[in-house]
Amino acid sequence: MLRLQQYERLLKTMMSHMAVEGPMEQLEALRDERASAMHGRTLGTLVKEFVKRHLASAAAEGEPTGADSPAPDVPYASMNVTISMSPEQALQVEAGLAELVELRNNLVHHLGERFDLSSDTGRAAAMHHLESCDARIDVHYRRLHAWATALARCQARAASFIESQQFEDAFVHGIHPDGTVDWPGSAIVASLREAEAACHGEGWTSLDAAIRFMAQESRDQVPSRYGCTTWPQVLRRSGEFDIRHAPGTEGSRGQVWYRSRCGAGAS
Repeated sequence: MLRLQQYERLLKTMMSHMAVEGPMEQLEALRDERASAMHGRTLGTLVKEFVKRHLASAAAEGEPTGADSPAPDVPYASMNVTISMSPEQALQVEAGLAELVELRNNLVHHLGERFDLSSDTGRAAAMHHLESCDARIDVHYRRLHAWATALARCQARAASFIESQQFEDAFVHGIHPDGTVDWPGSAIVASLREAEAACHGEGWTSLDAAIRFMAQESRDQVPSRYGCTTWPQVLRRSGEFDIRHAPGTEGSRGQVWYRSRCGAGAS
């Protein structure tokens, strides 16, 4: 019975970390809430949810979770870990889990009915049965433990990637690992648009004024981060802006003005 209790605790712990969904600032609280809800569930209920949500061949791809749609301006995350296996393997695992649930129910509810615990012979038979059950439970526990170990390693690697410069470049700045840039979704284009909203005059924005604004508001956004040497080069490469050049006079350099193209950046 001890091994069975260990199995249930490990399954609850795993499942509380395998799926979470909600606003970014609430994810930790939602995970704790999910873990708390797991404690009151029976093994049969846990196994049904595990098979439905976390066996790759059994889970429907893109299956809706039923959560409310997030507000468009609220950072939102959804994670669901699945264990990938062939359909044949999935059927074997499902059958094994069903057997485990039945074994647990028989031990909890029917052990006294099956064996005469008032006699030495009955107690010896019950002990032999318990040892046999323990061996079968141990097989399931070892497999679950291997999955839990793999899950922990996967989460550690994911956390390391999220903290890496490569992740920041791709998901914050719009710079792909190969150096190409998602210009419409890039942070530097967003900064140019913020500067445009703050500094524009008569539909056009002075690039010099925008640069001064960004030096205060988003100083980490610089052309060199995006493979450019100058701000006009950023404007040209992005394809998101119209550009106007004002020639300089004697003793003064020319000016560059820009404006967002019609429809660019519209949401």
